[in-house]
Amino acid sequence: MRPSLRVLAAEHLALRAVARIVAIEAEILRRDGRADIDLLQNIAAYIAEFPNRIHHPKEEDVLFRRMRARAPQRCGAILDHLLAEHVSESASIAVFLAALADFRAGLADAATNLARVAASYAKYLDRHIETENTLAFPLAEEVLHETDWDAIDAAFLSNADPLVSGDESSRFRDLHRHIMALGALPPGL
Repeated sequence: MRPSLRVLAAEHLALRAVARIVAIEAEILRRDGRADIDLLQNIAAYIAEFPNRIHHPKEEDVLFRRMRARAPQRCGAILDHLLAEHVSESASIAVFLAALADFRAGLADAATNLARVAASYAKYLDRHIETENTLAFPLAEEVLHETDWDAIDAAFLSNADPLVSGDESSRFRDLHRHIMALGALPPGL
């Protein structure tokens, strides 16, 4: 596997782990009206920061741009779809942050709303990653040339997901540990 695709695979695994935690917390919230609010706050900070500031720009500005340049007819529809999802994800994250703030403030129906918003975001994120993994990245391997991959690999290796890097000084250290501890779903979920 190409170095850039290894980076994307690792980042996608971390994002899927986050989606899994969000889905679990949404289910607990739906059932019991309680949630690990600090964990959700860490997740909110992570999803507000990493995907939109590091992950998506790498995909869009480096990988997707080269795919579109090499094979606009073959790549256009899937890339347009993924770019639209990247844009809508920013709005979804804002809704998640607002629902979390309402829950923290103890507003009426905030737990129900946060559970709904969190579950919806987790499903969206999982579907989006699946589309990239199964459609966009294999297409990239088909249409891109070796010179494209050299530049893409260099760009992708120049920055890292704080959850994947294992940097112990990262403010996401506790979230990383929580993700690692979730080896299996709790009974009944």
